[in-house]
Amino acid sequence: MGLFDGFKKKDAKQVLPDNTEGLALLEKHEKGQMNDIDFLKAFRDQIVYYTTPFGDHKDGTQKLFAIPKSANEGYIPVFLSETTMREYYDNVGRVGFLILQAPFIDVVQTTMKMNSGKAPAKLGVLIDPKEYKVTLDAPMLETIERMMLGH
Repeated sequence: MGLFDGFKKKDAKQVLPDNTEGLALLEKHEKGQMNDIDFLKAFRDQIVYYTTPFGDHKDGTQKLFAIPKSANEGYIPVFLSETTMREYYDNVGRVGFLILQAPFIDVVQTTMKMNSGKAPAKLGVLIDPKEYKVTLDAPMLETIERMMLGH
């Protein structure tokens, strides 16, 4: 096996099942059958797909692909399937991006680390920007992390 055998070709269509448990949790939350705290505790270990906030645009420029909230705040989008993520970034013109996957709690913790220090923009997390649009603002991430970990 060669070093790059695990890499996928850019145009390769990958058929992955959606995160059905995560989708069910989002549905319950959307319909008011689950409050925010219970939703986040249950969603903590769901596998989500995301990428780095900076990247290449199809026009050849590099830009921040966070979803803007204000001049110095935004959101990193996370998705429940690789397919949905690819469709979203295709629509906003992003090309050549890494697809990362991790439990949701790890994405929250990584985002908190990116926000520490002198980050020019503070980022929160937005779950499923196309349909459900669940937002976790940057100032709330520490509280959300403690709550998801049961502290």
